[in-house]
Amino acid sequence: MKLDRAEVQSWLDVVAPGTGLVRLAQLAELPRLRVTQQVSSGNVAPSTITAIARGLGLDPLDELTQFREFANITTSAPAANEIAAFIPTAGLLQGTVHRLNSETVNEAELGEESYDHLALHWFDCADDGNLRAHIQLQLGVAQPTLWKMLRSRLREDVALEIAKYANFPLASALVVSGVLTGAEAGWEPECRSRWLNTLPLGQLLAESEKRLREVGKQVRNLETFENHLG
Repeated sequence: MKLDRAEVQSWLDVVAPGTGLVRLAQLAELPRLRVTQQVSSGNVAPSTITAIARGLGLDPLDELTQFREFANITTSAPAANEIAAFIPTAGLLQGTVHRLNSETVNEAELGEESYDHLALHWFDCADDGNLRAHIQLQLGVAQPTLWKMLRSRLREDVALEIAKYANFPLASALVVSGVLTGAEAGWEPECRSRWLNTLPLGQLLAESEKRLREVGKQVRNLETFENHLG
């Protein structure tokens, strides 16, 4: 999902008048070539906009909503039925052990909100069995392409469509796509640990069981691969 050159240039003229692209890349802590190529070609990634906004000391979501594709996105806490996806498996299992021992889970123990399998876990939270077909119908994204996105980086328009389908906050889609952090999306600092500490234990155990099955499958596949190599 790319942003139009003219729209980006108009935005830059307002937030950083007279500032060169090389300087903007330095402020955003992005490769100079990435910024210059994106702006000159008119294919600017939303994550580039938010990185520049951070470098300029501006609110990333406020600045992103200056673009028509994101104009209707507001800050929002994650929905209760998606928040498990934003906890890495190790953190979720560690939190479950604490709950079994009647101990309180601390936010710092849960790990980063963004991790390798975030998009896949988030998609699973949204999927009612028809989501893949819906994405293909609405966006023309074939299922093999979607499969690859869920294991690498989920494109912003696909993430937003998933959020709409599942009635998740649109800001969550941008966290999944790496455009915003949870704090920038409007999350309270302890929202994940609060969810984990208050979720009925049976539901938490069911979430942990799903993750354990996934880890077990990954381990078996790795062992099969290693045995094949001899």
